[in-house]
Amino acid sequence: MSITEISYPGTVTTTELIDTKVKDIFLGIDTQFNKVMLNALMHGIHTGVVAVTLWTATSRDSHQNDRRPRRIFVFIVLALYLLATFNFYCGWAQNVLYFSTAGKCLWETYKSKCTQDTPILMTLGIDATLSTVLADATLIWRCWIVWGRKWRVVLVPIACTTLAIITRGIITYYSSFGPVENMSPQAQYLEKIGKFRVNWAVLYSSSILATLLWCTIFIVYRILRVGGIAAGMRVYHSLIEMLVESASLYSAVIIVLLVFEVRSEAAEIYIEELAIATRGIVPTILVGRIAAGHARPDDSWSESTASSSLQFRSSLSSQSDRESVDTSRGSESDLSPRVTLDLENGLEDSAES
Repeated sequence: MSITEISYPGTVTTTELIDTKVKDIFLGIDTQFNKVMLNALMHGIHTGVVAVTLWTATSRDSHQNDRRPRRIFVFIVLALYLLATFNFYCGWAQNVLYFSTAGKCLWETYKSKCTQDTPILMTLGIDATLSTVLADATLIWRCWIVWGRKWRVVLVPIACTTLAIITRGIITYYSSFGPVENMSPQAQYLEKIGKFRVNWAVLYSSSILATLLWCTIFIVYRILRVGGIAAGMRVYHSLIEMLVESASLYSAVIIVLLVFEVRSEAAEIYIEELAIATRGIVPTILVGRIAAGHARPDDSWSESTASSSLQFRSSLSSQSDRESVDTSRGSESDLSPRVTLDLENGLEDSAES
């Protein structure tokens, strides 16, 4: 790889790297621009989901007891949306700073991309941490409700979310105060602890994935178990319930992101944007489903309630069967005197003739 020094018009003497380095610089700048475009697309989808969710939550009639949980749901939806909006604004502002300055050469654009402001990076890290807490807390809360408010079921995802918060704080520190120039994002988050090398980005995604998989498996199992007891449930309704309640889409995106992070693929940045958008969209859909009244009542997840409802239905069916049998017997008893009278009258008429 050859290196030459040239002087651009109106700028100081800079170093121009050719061959592979120039290609990498072009790829990095192009990826940065495409990242913001993808973020804008996903933020538009998020905006539509939030609008429908808020309209559903505010237009549905509710009793006095339902207003307090609904306000909490609306707060979570708005908080996730505001955090996503701030993340989109920062990314868009950085792109404007990169590409909208007149007289910028390729090398200056690359240097401005590498040297980002520390307050912005710290704010983005705090934004990501709060979004992770709200998204994971919503799913953990739903798992806790589905399992009849049993705390032992959600202890593991709570621990994984706590680990994710810690690792995200470490990532924020490295991205804000660590060396950025001539260093890839994967190498930036590597640290040697004893005989091991820890990749904090992979550990962060793994902690989120552990929370999602744990809640997904337990929620799907609970839905299948309770759904098998309750009668009259349709197949498509059960499928939608499992997908929404368990946030399976979010889990799938995190799995793909983790694979790309381990392999240090360039497309990781696009999967990360999808994961950021899904982190806000999936809890919003879940909250909207609950606020709209399409989710099961909280007391219907207990096995005692399901079994009692089954016994009540069976008693009702047996009672209705008994009533139908008694009615048929009564009708037969009412018809038998009429039949005998008709037969007697017919015999008398035939004898007289």
